[in-house]
Amino acid sequence: MDTDVLVVGGGPAGMALGVALAMHGVDVTVLEGSATSTRSFRGESISPDSVFVLRALGVFDHLSPASYMTVDGLRIVDSGTSVLSLRFEELRRDSELPTEVPQDVLLDAMFVGADHKKLRMIRAATVTELDRTSGRISGVRFRCNGIMHSVRSRLVVAADGRYGTTTAMASLPSRRKPMQRDFLWIKVTAPESWDRSRYQVRMKADSHVMCIPTIPDLVRLGVNIPPGGLREIRASGLPALHDRIARLVPELADTVAEQIGSWRDTSVLDIFTSYTPRWSTPGLVAIGDAAHTLSPVLAQGVNHAILDGVVLADLLPPALTHSTDIAVDDACRRFQALREESVEAARSLQMRQELAFAQRGIAAEIGRRSIYRAIERSAFLKKRIWGPIYYSLLNSDSVARQAVDRLAAIRAGARVEV
Repeated sequence: MDTDVLVVGGGPAGMALGVALAMHGVDVTVLEGSATSTRSFRGESISPDSVFVLRALGVFDHLSPASYMTVDGLRIVDSGTSVLSLRFEELRRDSELPTEVPQDVLLDAMFVGADHKKLRMIRAATVTELDRTSGRISGVRFRCNGIMHSVRSRLVVAADGRYGTTTAMASLPSRRKPMQRDFLWIKVTAPESWDRSRYQVRMKADSHVMCIPTIPDLVRLGVNIPPGGLREIRASGLPALHDRIARLVPELADTVAEQIGSWRDTSVLDIFTSYTPRWSTPGLVAIGDAAHTLSPVLAQGVNHAILDGVVLADLLPPALTHSTDIAVDDACRRFQALREESVEAARSLQMRQELAFAQRGIAAEIGRRSIYRAIERSAFLKKRIWGPIYYSLLNSDSVARQAVDRLAAIRAGARVEV
């Protein structure tokens, strides 16, 4: 089979790219390794910028109101005392809010609303090899239901995430940096008294729990554990985990003890960042976590995966009109040049927050609380820190915003020049 663009990976990055390319009239095939879109503890938090993009793509037309919820604030509690509180309307009034939606629900809505004359998805597909023609990647070979297939394309896009293998096949090495923590995730029913209108971070010394409201009536808890420390945590037993959460989030102590009765009720996320110095090679480009894995802080991994997809989709259509592939490869290099600064700005903020999470010792903890309280008192600092991260698309001159505006115009039936 032949296609203009072959996307390896049907997560947020791959689907955003696929849907946007189809809107631009490009033939695109998405290969997804899983047989269904069912996922757990995977990227349910959608940043306001990505909500803006998803509306432009028409995705919310295929989401029922009961399938998602908005979050309008953030609260940080350190050693039992609230040190920082933020309402997102303080950053940009009358703008989009962070939105919680299960990733399988989101991905299904993205596919349902796509132009299926242009977008084809093949599930349970495992890429085994990259094809090359005259030194340029020209397609892939993949296994599906025990049968080998091949597909030729003008461009292969590696969108297979942090654990993907496509970039390695293309000899695009990445640099991986482990963080000082991993996460143990659980979900419990939120009691009626729990504030589901905002994200909460509960911390004491170098222990913390991230509390995230979740559809339909749940709260998702991310408990920090030492890197690679799952075996040690399990050896301590579930009661020790219950006690650890109770010390930081006493309001949920009884609920956690009642509902988390097995290690099967937990999921581990090993936290690391990675950076691929060169996102493309002739015939292939990496996007999302395959190019730049971020930490879970502020839900920026999914956000930049989606932004990658729409920006690349904006650059490729004119390049694909050329009979040679030089313009395609040039577009891929330009894509990295346009997106890299924004990704690194998010990573820098995340690294500062990771450092704050790891503080231990009286002096360090006092310093951390002092910084949070200073931010709490300053509307300027709140906007300066979180505004560019959550609301970069309000800048009409940004490349991503212009790409989104063109998609919105296409959806409205306008003729768009790219």
